[in-house]
Amino acid sequence: MKYHIIYIGIIVFLASYLVFGNNGLLKLYDMKRLKIDYQKQLSEIKKKNKKLEKEIYLLKRDKAYLESIIKEKLNMKKHNEDMYIIKKNEKSDGK
Repeated sequence: MKYHIIYIGIIVFLASYLVFGNNGLLKLYDMKRLKIDYQKQLSEIKKKNKKLEKEIYLLKRDKAYLESIIKEKLNMKKHNEDMYIIKKNEKSDGK
């Protein structure tokens, strides 16, 4: 009878260490979840990187694209063009 209690105690200790220990099942679950999160972040960063690479390529090779970016971002125009900048009213009184 005394040995049964000792064996049960050892089994309970080993089972709790397997679940809650430094390399236990809970830690394994957290690491898998963390890996999935990092994979999602990596995927998003790769998509953004491809988009930026495409934009760099267009800026280097496509003059029409470069011109459109200059017009959009810097409000510049050619000497024979008219440019109209429409600003939204910050105050809106409903009229």
